Amino acid sequence: MLRQRERRRSVRPRLSCADARGSAEFRAVLNGLLFQEDITGWCRPNGFDRLSGKYRELGKLRFKVANVQHRPLGFFGPERKMFTLLIWSTERDGKFNPPNVRDTALDRMNQVLRDRERANECNF
Repeated sequence: MLRQRERRRSVRPRLSCADARGSAEFRAVLNGLLFQEDITGWCRPNGFDRLSGKYRELGKLRFKVANVQHRPLGFFGPERKMFTLLIWSTERDGKFNPPNVRDTALDRMNQVLRDRERANECNF
């Protein structure tokens, strides 16, 4: 979803700071999503949680790096078997950092659905 400049600021630096094990966990969670047909198949044991309420179309990837709970948010789409990362966040005691991350992710999801050119393919 992020343009090249934004992607460098938000996703790549977070991964480059992660240790090798954390990066491997992130890739394992993403790879687990490859076999899902749609959001209904996603479940907590696979490192993914669906959000609820007005955010129900979004989900958070769950993995830990250096005792920090990372929670990149994204959605299944805009095409089948495609997962779009929207924004990176962390979580502690059930609270997201940054606090408005769900609203930002929802806004970005709607932007991607209106204009697919807003999304860029990334290989992790």
